[in-house]
Amino acid sequence: MKVRVPSFTNIILNLSFMTERSGFPRFSGSFKTFSVRLNTNRETGTEERLLVYSQGSRAKVVNFLWYKFLWDELSRIEYELFLAMPETLNSPMKFAALRATLLYGKKRVRNKLKNCPFLTEKELPTRKRYQGYKHLNVEISRFTRNLPKVPKFKGWIKSLSTEGKGRPRGPSFLEPLAIIENDYEDNVFDWYNYLTVDEFLLLPSK
Repeated sequence: MKVRVPSFTNIILNLSFMTERSGFPRFSGSFKTFSVRLNTNRETGTEERLLVYSQGSRAKVVNFLWYKFLWDELSRIEYELFLAMPETLNSPMKFAALRATLLYGKKRVRNKLKNCPFLTEKELPTRKRYQGYKHLNVEISRFTRNLPKVPKFKGWIKSLSTEGKGRPRGPSFLEPLAIIENDYEDNVFDWYNYLTVDEFLLLPSK
């Protein structure tokens, strides 16, 4: 009777498969996880997301991607995560830095940010601060999940009177016309202008 001995290559493949456990990162120790949506396909009822494992909090991952973007090169999947995170899209400074980098390069953007008087010492994106985040273990993978089914619409409402008198109604469509635009206008610092325009042009004229 012949006994089949597994090859060395098969042993290595089996060991690597066992170490990459589902639901666990490849690095050892404690970890945190979160996911970010990339896109949603309503026709197929699926949603594509990025799953992130890290040794630190979500805020640390944001800082890691931000500093790596300025001082190094993000991988393709890191760049996808950086662009998909609300912390990037909702930050006027980061969004302006993305635009300015495409036209003027990272060196100019870094120098302008490092000398920005509106940032605190902890917010300054220095190379030293980036060095502190370089050893942060972050793993990113892509996955697709099925969306919950939307309940079917049961019928049309012929008129508002059929809804019942006790049901509260929303504001009239005419109400937004009464809003004065200047009442909600805020003075927002123009980060893109600061990052792209020379300093002497930012000085008030005499």
